[in-house]
Amino acid sequence: QRYWGCPIPVVHCETCGVVPEKKENLPVELPYDEDGQKIDFSIPGNPLDRHPSWRDCTCPNCGGPGQRETDTMDTFVDSSWYYARFTSPGATTPTDPAEAEYWMNVDQYIGGIEHAILHLLYSRFYARAMHNTGHLPAKAIEPFDALFTQGMVTHEIYLTRDAKNRPVYHLPEEVEDGKLKATGEAVETIPSAKMSKSKKNVVDPMNIIAEFGADTARFFVMSDSPPERDVEWTAAGAEATSKFLARVHRIADDIANSDAPANEAEDTALLKATHKAIDEVTKSIEGFTFNKAVATLYGLTNTMSKSTAGAETKRDAMKLMAQLLAPMVPHLAEEVWSMLGGEGFVIAARWPEADPALLVEDSVTLPIQINGKRRAEISVPKDMPKEEVEKLVLADEAVVKALAGGQPKKLIVVPGRIVNVVI
Repeated sequence: QRYWGCPIPVVHCETCGVVPEKKENLPVELPYDEDGQKIDFSIPGNPLDRHPSWRDCTCPNCGGPGQRETDTMDTFVDSSWYYARFTSPGATTPTDPAEAEYWMNVDQYIGGIEHAILHLLYSRFYARAMHNTGHLPAKAIEPFDALFTQGMVTHEIYLTRDAKNRPVYHLPEEVEDGKLKATGEAVETIPSAKMSKSKKNVVDPMNIIAEFGADTARFFVMSDSPPERDVEWTAAGAEATSKFLARVHRIADDIANSDAPANEAEDTALLKATHKAIDEVTKSIEGFTFNKAVATLYGLTNTMSKSTAGAETKRDAMKLMAQLLAPMVPHLAEEVWSMLGGEGFVIAARWPEADPALLVEDSVTLPIQINGKRRAEISVPKDMPKEEVEKLVLADEAVVKALAGGQPKKLIVVPGRIVNVVI
C-alpha cells in the first residue's frame, strides 16, 4: 500500500535536516517507471526505498544531495479534500474561492460505517485546515450537511476442520445442502456475518451478474431491508427477485400487444393506484427507504396484472412504472419503456409527479373492535354520515353474532379511523 499513498513532500538532508519541498516542485508524484526501472512488489517492505531514481534528489534548501521521504500518507488523505476540488476542478489553485462559496456544502454524505468514521475524521480536519489557509469559506468548516451510513451485505460462513481442529473456510459456491459439493463432507455454518475474504463468505458479483443480471443483484439488495441495516445475501432471494423482474417484463409485453377497450371504472382505479405509487416511491427514494419503494413496486405490479383497464390506460401506467423502476433496474426499465413506445431513453425522461386529485381516497376501511378486540372491518364512503356508519356496523355479521339479539352498551365511531362496539 505504501506505493499507492500520497507522497509526503519533504526531503531529508544531512546538512539541513528535514526540508519542505519547494512550492514550484509540487505536487510530488509517485514514480511512473518511465526510466525503465521496475518495482518488484513481491519483496517485503517499502518499494519506494528501492527506487533510487525517485528517492534520491537535491535538497531544496542547500542544493546538496538529499532523499525524499519514502513513507506516504494514509490513502484516506488522498480523498479527504475531493469535495472541495470538485467545486473548481480546472483551477490552478486548490480551490477557487468564489466557486467554493457557491457550491459548498456537500448536501448528503453516504458511506459504510468503517469508511465513514475514518474518512469523515480526515475530511473534517482538512475542511478546517483549508478554511484556515483561505481555501474554503467559513460555512464549510463542517463540509457535510447530512450523513447516511448504510449497512453491510452479509453471508453465512461455511467451514470444516483440519486434523488439528483448525477452521478451513469454504466459498458459498463450494457448498450445497450443508455439505461440500466435492466430497460430501458436512460443513459448520455460522449465521449471517460481514463478508470477508479471509472467511470466504463472499459472493463474486460477476457470478451473480452472469446468472441473474445486474438489475437483479441491485434490486434484491435494495429490497431486503432498510439501507441502514445489514442485508444477508441468499441465492433464494436473488432468484425470487429475478422471477419478479421477469414477470414485470411479461406484463409489459402483454400490455404492448393489447388492444383492450377502455373501461372507465377500471381505468380510474389503475390510474389512482399508479399515482399513489408515484407518490410513495418518490417519498421513499428521497427518504432513503428503498425497501419501501421496492415493496410499492411489487404492489403496483400485482395491481397491473389483475387490472382489466383499457390498453391505453395500462400502457400509460406501465410507462410510469418504468420510470419508477429506472433508478433501481435501469436495464429492464429501458426495455419496458422502449417496447411501450416511450420517446428517447427513460433515464432522460422527467421524473413523474403524482396528481393530487388522484391521491384522494373515495372510501375508507374502518376496523371494528368488539370489547377491545378487532373482529371485522367495513369499507365505507369517506364522507358517509356517522349515523349511516352505525347502521352498517350493526348489520355486520360479526357484530350481529356478538350481540346475539341484544343491543350494545356503547357504539363509538371515530370518523376515518375505527369503530368500537362495547357489549
